[in-house]
Amino acid sequence: MLHFSAMQTTLSLNDLYRPVQQELEEVRAGVGDLWQDALRLVHGNDAPRPPVGGKMLRPALCLLSARASGAKDTAHFVPLATAMELLHLAALAHDDVIDGADLRRGVRSLNALWDNHTAVLGGDYLVARAINIMSCYDSCAVITSAIDSVRQMAEGELQNFGLGRDHYSIEACISLARQKTASLFAVTCSTPSCLIPGATGEPFYAYGMALGIAFQLVDDLLDLTQNTETLGKPALGDIVEGKKTVPILYMRETLDADGIARLEDMKGGELTDADRAWVAALLESSGAREKTEALAREYADEARAALHAVSPSTYRDCMIGLAEFVLVRGS
Repeated sequence: MLHFSAMQTTLSLNDLYRPVQQELEEVRAGVGDLWQDALRLVHGNDAPRPPVGGKMLRPALCLLSARASGAKDTAHFVPLATAMELLHLAALAHDDVIDGADLRRGVRSLNALWDNHTAVLGGDYLVARAINIMSCYDSCAVITSAIDSVRQMAEGELQNFGLGRDHYSIEACISLARQKTASLFAVTCSTPSCLIPGATGEPFYAYGMALGIAFQLVDDLLDLTQNTETLGKPALGDIVEGKKTVPILYMRETLDADGIARLEDMKGGELTDADRAWVAALLESSGAREKTEALAREYADEARAALHAVSPSTYRDCMIGLAEFVLVRGS
């Protein structure tokens, strides 16, 4: 678990999801069905039903936002929440191809299970199914909102590629987090308002954008602080893959030429226990953990502040609680 020693939270994820728990289980079942459809296309009718892991944070936010926006029927938004989770899973499938990752949520990634070509097609299939599900609402605004998020995710990756291997900018890292991660959070939280007469999506979009950036900053820290079993993917993967994340850049800023060379030498290799210990010590001595946590806290506070424009309700309270939860989560 991250430090954030000055912050206390007594609510678990189950507590925060409780007002929409029944509908969230329907989403989980629907996602499982659609995953199995994808696997059957490759493996035939004998394809096993895949486990649906993850925190289901995006569909939970979709359902909570709908009720906080004034919706009376949570069940009406189950297809939308399902589609948002499919967009997230599609993005993960594509990311695993880009990163050459072979483990996701403790199981083999699609590119490891199949190959890169088929995994990309699998991600495309999930995007198509998500858009198809959203069409049930007969709302151009809903479809446009989803497509805008997909566009932002692609643009973020392309722009990051265009910067080249030698860019070392905190601002570029935040920009990538905003487009690749936070854009889907923002769309997930604001799209329900398109289906609710008189509702406005602006505060929910601002909340989701700030929350998504905080989430990504914490994710980058967890990569450096947690083990593979906890993460469900290789620990220190960002260093091995040569990624530029906020905590890695904060660490890099304090290194001399020999330290930078050692960090660079870790790319693409097998890390030793000495390497892992060195990174752990550097994360603390450089102040990188403290600085990244402070920045994540700023964005979480921004997310909570955005909800001040929303009428008080149990659902809004749960969303405020989730802004705290993303800071203290352990995986």
